[in-house]
Amino acid sequence: MKYADIPYVKFKGVKVSNICYENVIDTITSVIKNKQHGYICLTDVSNLIVSTTNEAMRTAINESLFSLADGMPLVWFAKMAGCEEIERISGASLLQRLIVDLDGCKHYLLGDTEETIAKVIAKAKRLSNKIEISGHSPPFKDFDAEDNERMLEKIREAKPDIIWVCFGGGKQETWMKQNFATLNSGVMIGVGAAFRFFTGDIITPPRIFQKLGMQWVFRLGEAFIKDPVHFFGVVHRRQILSSKVVYLLNFPREVTLARKQLRTFNTGKSS
Repeated sequence: MKYADIPYVKFKGVKVSNICYENVIDTITSVIKNKQHGYICLTDVSNLIVSTTNEAMRTAINESLFSLADGMPLVWFAKMAGCEEIERISGASLLQRLIVDLDGCKHYLLGDTEETIAKVIAKAKRLSNKIEISGHSPPFKDFDAEDNERMLEKIREAKPDIIWVCFGGGKQETWMKQNFATLNSGVMIGVGAAFRFFTGDIITPPRIFQKLGMQWVFRLGEAFIKDPVHFFGVVHRRQILSSKVVYLLNFPREVTLARKQLRTFNTGKSS
């Protein structure tokens, strides 16, 4: 399936793709096979609402191959708008599934620390003894031109099929948009803190929290217990609580608009 054929809906102008895991893997396989390139965003409510007022981030998400629903609230929104294929896909689950299902692909890890990257590589090799995987931990600062070129050169040398970008929400989306075209081929996937979920350094919320779309509550509680000062900084910077309020207040109107948009998309395909 071509990514251009995948319908999507928008919430306040930000794309959410109507896609399931099987179609994600089919498209990634096709892009790799045809030596093309592109990038994929995983979008949760916080990133979506931030994007409504951040033009660079909104453009990055909307011009991606896919904007995957990383959270049940976006799945509920899309389903109420008429999306039938959509399912929740988290960064850690996508990382683990593609390592196992895309046998023979070359993976590259970009972000976090060298220690975390080493843990991811060790676990990936336990899951797939045929995997080719390497990575690089860039400096924890705003990248200058030299930092950026060094990262891109390391990726080009590795010639990966999939580049897992772990810079955090907002930064990774705009970085992928700005840089994916400089590579000859490969798919960049922005996965936030997925490396640490994958290794178990961050606890994955219990399934009941995930089904209720409340994994963010579990994660906030864990973060507060670990470091209250850092907790308040993260909540403010990522608009974690305020974004939920904005999302709920706009939900009814955006569902109505998304239904109309999806009908227009489907009509255009059939005509």
